[in-house]
Amino acid sequence: MRRLALLALGILGGALLVQGQDGDELDRELDRLRTLLQERLAQRAPPAAERVVLRTYEVADLCAPIPDHPQPLEDLHPSQYQPPEPEYPSEPRAWFEIDALTELMKAAVEPASWEAEGAGVELKNNRLFVRTLPRVHAKIAQLFAWCRATIDRRVAVDVAVVPVREGDAALLQDAAGLTADVAARLRAQALGAVTLVGWDGNRLGGRVGREISYVQDYDVELAEGSSIGDPIRGEVFSGCTAQVIACLDGGEGAILECRMELARVPEPLPVFRTTHGDLELPTKRLTRVRTTFWAPLGRTVVAGGCTVGEEPCVILVTVKKT
Repeated sequence: MRRLALLALGILGGALLVQGQDGDELDRELDRLRTLLQERLAQRAPPAAERVVLRTYEVADLCAPIPDHPQPLEDLHPSQYQPPEPEYPSEPRAWFEIDALTELMKAAVEPASWEAEGAGVELKNNRLFVRTLPRVHAKIAQLFAWCRATIDRRVAVDVAVVPVREGDAALLQDAAGLTADVAARLRAQALGAVTLVGWDGNRLGGRVGREISYVQDYDVELAEGSSIGDPIRGEVFSGCTAQVIACLDGGEGAILECRMELARVPEPLPVFRTTHGDLELPTKRLTRVRTTFWAPLGRTVVAGGCTVGEEPCVILVTVKKT
């Protein structure tokens, strides 16, 4: 048995086996060949730190498309006006295109290491299968963690149209923003307010109000000596509409592009009498504001002013991270 072991070690170690006459000599030969085999294997296999390792990275959240949420603004037009076809919304954009993310990884994390034998990247089902050195894997994990921290920025924007009462003007002078007590008191008397929540840099839109249904016409069917008119109903919106793009500046504030409309429909609706029934003639008072400005996070600021009817008003905006 010992001779067979020596023969195997001799073949693997690339050495010649010398037959000994006694057990001591055979033991010495066995130790020599074992040492030689370990040296040969060490020369062939690189250290663990230099071996290419396969790891899988989930990147679906980084490459998922984030759609805009625009809100159509109000418009005034005659009853027979045919509006143009609405524009198709823009294609949802992803935070990182998968190819760009792969190129970023290769360029930012030890570019020379990707020349190692067996190193490479393969994409399957929004997963990156990466073969590279262990130290490079550690840096890749840090890179993806930084990417997630960069895109995980949601914002909440509150927009309100507030009438300026006697004595309120002095409270609106602070460029750093209104105090919480003053902001709450002014918002309590708002003519319209909208709160929008979404991603940093995306278009956010919403409206608060109600649709008022009214009889705008009759579908008349004539018969011998008589006529029948079926009412045709329309809808008109009364309330507040806002569309905002909020871009965090990386510090303590955000740049906002804000569009806001306040539509007011006086009720009861005026009536025009016809032989088939009453027509309702709604009127709409539309106040429209568009402005771009910088605002500190967590503070309420005056973004602009307008007149609603005969009443002077200001636009109050609050933006904060969520």
